[in-house]
Amino acid sequence: MRTLTLVVTIATFMARVVMSSPCRGDSSGIPKPLEFEKLERQYRANILASLGTDGCTRETMRIRKSWDDTDAATRADYVRAVKCLAAKPATVDKSIAPGAVNRLDDFIWIHDNQTNLIHISGSFLSWHRIFVWQMEDALRNECGYKGTIPYWDQARFSQDPLKSKVFDNSSFGGDGEFLPDDHGPYNFTIPGLAVNISVTRPAGTGGGCVKDGPFANFQISLGPTERQVVDPTDKFGYKPNPRCLKRNFDYPSSRDFLTWENAIKIVGASDFVTFYWNLENLWHVKSHSFLGKDGVDLFTSPNDPIFYLLHSQIDRLWAIWQGQNLEERTFEITGNRTFFGLPLDTAPNVPPSNATIEDVMNLVPMTYAGRCYMYE
Repeated sequence: MRTLTLVVTIATFMARVVMSSPCRGDSSGIPKPLEFEKLERQYRANILASLGTDGCTRETMRIRKSWDDTDAATRADYVRAVKCLAAKPATVDKSIAPGAVNRLDDFIWIHDNQTNLIHISGSFLSWHRIFVWQMEDALRNECGYKGTIPYWDQARFSQDPLKSKVFDNSSFGGDGEFLPDDHGPYNFTIPGLAVNISVTRPAGTGGGCVKDGPFANFQISLGPTERQVVDPTDKFGYKPNPRCLKRNFDYPSSRDFLTWENAIKIVGASDFVTFYWNLENLWHVKSHSFLGKDGVDLFTSPNDPIFYLLHSQIDRLWAIWQGQNLEERTFEITGNRTFFGLPLDTAPNVPPSNATIEDVMNLVPMTYAGRCYMYE
């Protein structure tokens, strides 16, 4: 097997001052620019004008809001519903995923299993859209939650992320315990590909177990899959590995990238290829990188419950871009069928092939094929 070293620069490693935690929960944040508001209004107007073709109406539409604009009772009920799924037994076959303990692990396992097909590929956006929708349905149908999966509105708090209610003591809590000998930077090899790819994750301000909030010392089992050396007996981390949820905040990923300026650059892109790579490089990677540890693991990042708010935001940015011209943009697609078009280790001689709309068509729309929602 030939070796290819691809260093993915998640953030420049530099000397940092470990930030103290500011007062949390200031829901005002950095004002939304008029240019972003204009694009958002156009998206909503076009979505509402398109209703009625597949049973989605204003009356049946679910509305996803920013976590910071969601009322306290709904936020508390969302956390309750996540813990409800964590208390229900896994349904995945234990002979396939022996480490799966609960219903959350069912979702983590399928993301882990599909990672090399659904990242840096043509199905990335559409696959994660249905994945978030299915989690939303599980929270509602299995645990009695009445709302939607809110989005993490990073740009409002990019310069001081802990002021977002996402990280307050009643929501998802903050950073992991600072570990002097285990806070990065980290190097790991992506498993499952026919070539070896080395990826670097930045140093952060934590590294240990989440210290506060409802998910302090929250127990997880699958992964981590990001390891310095691939374990041939458990390369995707399917075996049981009980441990606490860990975070390792990387503030430069937020301050330097998750800004309104970049949000406008993303949703204002004139073509899909530009939109896709702006979204990936300026937002998706940096959002995971800010969380660090379990939240940045390419394969098992759904171990951190913030994952679903993060990907609700990714879906929102895509929705706003699509909503500027639904007729032309709903089914636009770009990318290969695998991670960077690289062959899988199970099929090392298969050449790269582009994803097609037939691959993902049923996963794309927001207002038909059984889905009906809009972002506020």
